[in-house]
Amino acid sequence: MVGKGDNKKSMAYVGNIVAFVKYMIDNVKDGYNVFNYIDKPDFTMNELILHIEKVLKKRIPKTHFPYWMGMCGGYCFDILAKITGKKLPISSVRVKKFCATTEYDATKVGQTDFKAPFTLGEGLARTLEFEFVNPKTDDIVFKSE
Repeated sequence: MVGKGDNKKSMAYVGNIVAFVKYMIDNVKDGYNVFNYIDKPDFTMNELILHIEKVLKKRIPKTHFPYWMGMCGGYCFDILAKITGKKLPISSVRVKKFCATTEYDATKVGQTDFKAPFTLGEGLARTLEFEFVNPKTDDIVFKSE
């Protein structure tokens, strides 16, 4: 992990987003409303990794690298990508995004009577279980055009 791990990440569980959209359709009949939907509280990277470890029952290495070292590595991968002409999974942009604090103001949602059906931890656990613990076994693929 690059950085201190105390940068916060705002996230939302898709099941809660769907429930919020349904709530708005059922309860708000007029006007134009714009919301930032975020499940609270935000996780720090360390909290997020601990939660993922718990759900997946796997240990994730907790090696921390200073930001400058991560950025140097990212720049090296940028140069390698430029030389090879291939897009690589690691880049300076990804290091910056990983280390950035991504907190959003969702106070407007809190001013409604909406109650999320799942906590952020429950939503993350459900997502991880669906994707990694009990992955789909059929050949059905959903595509949007």
